[in-house]
Amino acid sequence: MTPPNILFFHAHNTGRFIEPYGHAVPTPHLLRLARSGSLFRRAFSAAPSCSPSRAAFLTGQYPHCSGMLGLAHRGFALSHPQRHIARLLSDHGYETAQCGTEHVHAHEKGTGDGGLYDHVLTRDHSAKAADVAPVVCDYLHSKPKRPFFLNIG
Repeated sequence: MTPPNILFFHAHNTGRFIEPYGHAVPTPHLLRLARSGSLFRRAFSAAPSCSPSRAAFLTGQYPHCSGMLGLAHRGFALSHPQRHIARLLSDHGYETAQCGTEHVHAHEKGTGDGGLYDHVLTRDHSAKAADVAPVVCDYLHSKPKRPFFLNIG
């Protein structure tokens, strides 16, 4: 069986008051994505701020175990970056790429220069959809040769 491609999409600071959850804020593209994929209806956040909660999701560890006790751009970092899902998937033959922001490490770099990903598709760390979407489309149209993990923030 061929390993699946994994597209991990996280929207920044949207909260749950959006259309896929039955609220009035119109988000038609997120609604369409939710209808064709997975939607978390009962979720738990490991921390109240972005870096520790994303690190928990991407490492499977609580913030006090991952070392990410605060914001990455304030100097907090993963104690064991090898436990990040991008590193684990890379070790198992996946091509890994990151686009937009992740807020788990201060300076996202490709794994070749000490970072977590094979490819960092946006170097300016923009989280604006208008900046990220075309880059994601270009990556997907490039038809990666191996199964891929694409983290989009």
